[in-house]
Amino acid sequence: MAKKNNIGLYSGIAVGLIAIIIIVAVIIIKNNNGNSSSDNTGGQNTSVNSSEYDNVDVSIEFGDYAGMEKLSKAIQNGEMVGKIVKIEGTVSHPMTKYSVVQANSDGSKKIGTEFIINGSDNYPKDNDRIVITGKIIEKEPLYYVIETIPEKFEIKS
Repeated sequence: MAKKNNIGLYSGIAVGLIAIIIIVAVIIIKNNNGNSSSDNTGGQNTSVNSSEYDNVDVSIEFGDYAGMEKLSKAIQNGEMVGKIVKIEGTVSHPMTKYSVVQANSDGSKKIGTEFIINGSDNYPKDNDRIVITGKIIEKEPLYYVIETIPEKFEIKS
């Protein structure tokens, strides 16, 4: 008689495992956006029209730490998705990610946001001064970056 009770337990475990597999598959598909790209684009679509970046919503000048701090917080809170930003700043490239940053007045603190350049493997060096115009996208769930194309990216140094 005890064996009959185990059937319900095994059925419940099987249903739970199937649900987990479906959830994981949906997350993987969403993260890849159906693209198996292995470059620095984060799997994003590389066929972007440069005119998409012409209507700038927020512009940050070089040295505007307070403006960059406000913008970075809004980006990371998901408030800027789809907005176009233009930033003149410096590059921070401590590991595998590239960010455009601003330093405070004495240079002791920096704040910035990660960027990706679709269609290019030519990224700037650490501390290069750049001008970037790009769109805020959700690269991963709850992780936002600036996406640009080579035509909307300039190294000033």
